[in-house]
Amino acid sequence: MFGGAHELSIDSKGRLAIPAKFRDILLRHYTPSIVVTLDSREKLLMYPEAEWAKVVEQLLRLKTAGNQMLQRYQNLLLHNADTLEWDSAGRILIPANLRKRVDFEKDVTLVGRANRLELWGRDQWEAEMTQALDDDPEELAFQLSQTDLQL
Repeated sequence: MFGGAHELSIDSKGRLAIPAKFRDILLRHYTPSIVVTLDSREKLLMYPEAEWAKVVEQLLRLKTAGNQMLQRYQNLLLHNADTLEWDSAGRILIPANLRKRVDFEKDVTLVGRANRLELWGRDQWEAEMTQALDDDPEELAFQLSQTDLQL
């Protein structure tokens, strides 16, 4: 399982060095390749191929008839997916078509989130964390009490 956040930089050629911690997880539990796709203007999603296959199954079962927003999101994920392998230096080349669609260029944060990685612009990630820390703790406690989550 992936966890942690790493502040990184995308170089001038569009390459991103994947931290050894994440590469080790991929090599131990998956394959040395990763599927990258567009999620929003804020972030890219990165999945081990086996995990991406599960996502694709769910996306293809998704009932999108009559819901254009869900159809567009399904298309966004599926049409922009690209399988990448890292080079001898542990870098992946983020495809140009994905780089031009996100609101970040160089300074990024790579975040582990259970079965996937998320690549955020550093400013967007900081704003997301600030918002999470500023959420009303009592309202959060109430919202959590309405779920099955036990921490």
